Amino acid sequence: MKLEPKAGFDWDRVTWGRPDSPVSALCSYCSASIDEDDVPLRMWAYKAGHAAQFCRQCQRRWWGMTDDAEE
Repeated sequence: MKLEPKAGFDWDRVTWGRPDSPVSALCSYCSASIDEDDVPLRMWAYKAGHAAQFCRQCQRRWWGMTDDAEE
């Protein structure tokens, strides 16, 4: 299975965190706050070790993910 964003996603808008940085409380795409109880989508640029995370809204809009409670 290959995970890809929907059409219109702009990789240049993603703020990648450094490998030695603490995990941010903000979405790497839209800068929305990620609540402590949320489970963000996280991905890494493998070779560089940089990380990005996406809030619930970006997970829905750009990655097509839904919450189990919504189904």
